[in-house]
Amino acid sequence: MCMVNKIIRNPYILIAPAIILVSVFSLYPILFAVRVSFMNWDTVLGTKEYVGFKNYINIFKDPVFWMVLRNTLIFAFFTVVIGIVLAFVIGIFLQKNRLSDNLVQSIIFTPNILSAVSVTVMWMWLMDPNVGILNFVLKWFGLPTLKWMMSPETSLMSIIIVSIWKGLGYNVMIVIAGLQSIPRYIYEAAKLDKAGRWTTLFRITLPLLSPTLFFLLITSIISSFSAFDVVSLMTKGGPENSSNLIVYWIYQIGFLQFNIGKASAGSILFMIMVSIIAVINYAFFNKKVHYQ
Repeated sequence: MCMVNKIIRNPYILIAPAIILVSVFSLYPILFAVRVSFMNWDTVLGTKEYVGFKNYINIFKDPVFWMVLRNTLIFAFFTVVIGIVLAFVIGIFLQKNRLSDNLVQSIIFTPNILSAVSVTVMWMWLMDPNVGILNFVLKWFGLPTLKWMMSPETSLMSIIIVSIWKGLGYNVMIVIAGLQSIPRYIYEAAKLDKAGRWTTLFRITLPLLSPTLFFLLITSIISSFSAFDVVSLMTKGGPENSSNLIVYWIYQIGFLQFNIGKASAGSILFMIMVSIIAVINYAFFNKKVHYQ
């Protein structure tokens, strides 16, 4: 009996440190944010007042919140879709382990290991309306130049381009790893059956790569909704909140306007929104994923 109890107890002892870490660094902050979201907390005077759902009501009445939410959804859609599609296409061409392929993989992955400051400084120079290379290229093709980050019409597009460029290398590496894990004999059997290139792609490669693409989908969605550094360093959410995203907006509310209660309420709404999207994605796309 003692031996049975020991066997049952041992796994819980082994995972206890992880449970403690999760509780301290994840669960407690979430519960604390929920509590603060129902308060009017003046960090300057140090006063706290229970206000119920007032912070949540104020958020839903705030037109800036809806603009930021729209920006975030647009940003997430384009960075996720374009990022995964480009990674898949590039991965198909770079999966053969040739020397040139390995060199290109290294070049593509380089932006992923650069610091956010280095990336944004480089792109701010490239997108400069007066001396930027991008406008020089547009002029060379006879196209109108753009103000990029300085215009409400193009500022969101600018940070989308930078985010896709920075994250593309990681996505490509994951896709290549997934492609190389597909057994070669399956393709050999397809050749014997005289399957064409497109048939092989859609009937063999995509289904067997679906777990990898599903992983990229979930991680890319979470990453895009959590984007902060590219906004903070490039546009500060401007001009006129045209490039502001929800995480940076929460930061502005909490640390620039010192409205901790409203910022906490925004954080809780953000967590709920991302959780719902992740669950919907898992429920819908997981049915189309082939793990064998």
